[in-house]
Amino acid sequence: MIVVGRREGLSGGEIGGLFAIFGAVLLLGSLLSPLVRHALSVRAILLLEVWVGLGTAAFLAWPSVYVLTAAILPQALVLTSTDSVVVGYRVAMTPDRLLGRVESVRSTISRLLEPLGPLTAGVLLSLVSARVTMAFFVAFAVVLAAWATLSAAIRDAPSLEDLGSAQAQSP
Repeated sequence: MIVVGRREGLSGGEIGGLFAIFGAVLLLGSLLSPLVRHALSVRAILLLEVWVGLGTAAFLAWPSVYVLTAAILPQALVLTSTDSVVVGYRVAMTPDRLLGRVESVRSTISRLLEPLGPLTAGVLLSLVSARVTMAFFVAFAVVLAAWATLSAAIRDAPSLEDLGSAQAQSP
């Protein structure tokens, strides 16, 4: 959003306003998260996030910072729901005695991979247009969404309630 906004001549304040809108929708998503978690399964929430993310393809047809912003707002609504079920699921399926180690490894891997998205975007934006860069990320998102949809591990995963009752029964 920053790069496209700057290329379209938006001021720092205008770009900040777009990010504020994103933040407000993210906050709304966090308020709606309990309702979403009760209404949908873990699998449905995961698939919702990956498929809603494909809305950014609208930018390929209409390359505008406003279209890009509007396209990511639905994802802002579901991000916090996904985070809450993924964290809850991970904690529920990890034995208590291993939770600290598992979280440490997960955190380390996550922090190691975090810079790869912005780095890739920066390299691509310096070499090609914003549309081509977005096409790359949309293609990646399509692969991710298809993989998630077809994944047996996601399809056959027990519910959070099943994990909770299994943990309660284990010695």
